[in-house]
Amino acid sequence: MKLEIGCGQRPTPGYIHNDLNNFPGVELVCSPWEVTLESNTLEEVLALGVIEHLTYDQVEKTFNNIFRMLKPGGVFLFDVPDIPIWCQYVVDYFAGKETPFEIDHIFATLYGWQRWPGDEHKSGWYKEKLEKYLVASGFTTWEEGVNEMKSRGHERNRMNRPTDAHIYVAARR
Repeated sequence: MKLEIGCGQRPTPGYIHNDLNNFPGVELVCSPWEVTLESNTLEEVLALGVIEHLTYDQVEKTFNNIFRMLKPGGVFLFDVPDIPIWCQYVVDYFAGKETPFEIDHIFATLYGWQRWPGDEHKSGWYKEKLEKYLVASGFTTWEEGVNEMKSRGHERNRMNRPTDAHIYVAARR
């Protein structure tokens, strides 16, 4: 069994879908830390473009809940903007240097696109901070990189643009 949290209006086929909004195809309308599937039942949890929309407290509760629901050997796949790189883009832009994106795109990646309620970013991430939260939730092994996501058929345009700096994580229980 597989769960996608924060699926929005693009639920991935083959998953149970969770979102705060009651969009078509969403079976579990609640916050990701409130999903009440049985413990040790999920082989995969997917969260693309979701974690940065949560506060740090909500991330802690969400990671704990995901760890609880994953079976031993199960994988949690997610991505977050790599904040140090996006902050450098801001500094470069205002220093008159070339940046890979327009300033509005850079700010939207930092603060969310804000197209609807909930589409704002509430937390910022870098590798060491992610590791701290994963370890605190019980994850003992995790790897960075987009290859595992792509090998499972999860593609987003940003995955093929290195300058669209995101941290891609496969954390195993």
